[in-house]
Amino acid sequence: MTAPQPVRVGFLSGVRHALPYADLLGKDARVEIVGVAEGYDAPAWVREDSEAAARSMGVRFHQDLPSLLDPELVDVLVVCSEPTRHASLAVAALEAGLPVLVDKPVATTSKEVETIQQAAALAGRPVGIVNRLDSPAVQRLRRWVDAGHLGLPLHIDAEWFAGGAHFATSVERPELVVDPALSGGGELLNFLLYPLDYIRHLTGLEVVEIYCEAATLFNEPHRASGVEDCAVVSLLLERGVTATVTLGRVPAAPGLGPVSSSLRLLGSHGHATADDDFPQVRRYDTEGGVQSMPVEGPSSVAILRRFLVPCILDLAAGRQPNYSLADAHTSLAVTEAAYRSAQLNQPVRVGTDVQTISAGPKETA
Repeated sequence: MTAPQPVRVGFLSGVRHALPYADLLGKDARVEIVGVAEGYDAPAWVREDSEAAARSMGVRFHQDLPSLLDPELVDVLVVCSEPTRHASLAVAALEAGLPVLVDKPVATTSKEVETIQQAAALAGRPVGIVNRLDSPAVQRLRRWVDAGHLGLPLHIDAEWFAGGAHFATSVERPELVVDPALSGGGELLNFLLYPLDYIRHLTGLEVVEIYCEAATLFNEPHRASGVEDCAVVSLLLERGVTATVTLGRVPAAPGLGPVSSSLRLLGSHGHATADDDFPQVRRYDTEGGVQSMPVEGPSSVAILRRFLVPCILDLAAGRQPNYSLADAHTSLAVTEAAYRSAQLNQPVRVGTDVQTISAGPKETA
């Protein structure tokens, strides 16, 4: 029996997250990376970084986008540009008749998400969005909720921190995070969607009101660009359920890798916690030293490993991944409300037209 042909994957831009994604994809025989393309009118540094990414992957660098927007050459496209170009590149892929996986955030405004939704509907092609709902810790907590072990969820505390010590190695260029012309905002836009996704996934409820306090406390690049590096968010969900999110890029995150993420869920009949870096193995030496490592590696890598290839295979087969554009649109709308709240220094009601979250992630054996 002839082995199936690998799914051909191309990258539209390679300036943000492209190399770690390519590293995981390149290790799977079901996937073949065929090229990286960049717009001919992109700034010189963007073209240079994308060309360097293509060299690192060992694939062709396409001097313009149309040469890779070809269903004869590629089966799925991955958008790894600066966030402010995510929407336009996703639309270009869809208009070429190709399914697309978009790095997070899928767009920087709700209106941009709507343009992607319209293009996807016209093209009849699925759209994937990078997310973290494949977290083993969150999946386990969701199973406990579904089984009734905790009763009804009443309150969730979420923490999300990135360690400043990893900034130079985990972010290709600082301006991709702190320059609004490239990032679209600060750490609220960069990070809030993850705990929002977790909260919606665990409760099945939508946010109806939000109060946000944001500040720049730790990082000079954020201060120079006028964007926040940390925030505290209070959420009122449907049915009176509440949640809090504390997030930021801090000097030292309380985790073992670039990102630390934890949840505490208070239910009517129980209480549970989840940490993306657990389970972990600790080693104690004879001199009193302690070393700890998550069982599957740092959470960002472990979760991406579970998500990335299955998502690519779903897209190539014409299947819509579980995390949908509607989900991303809802989380982005709440993030926009958080920014309005921080600016007004008062609670803000979230629009009533938010979408219902889709089914949870596939179970991993």
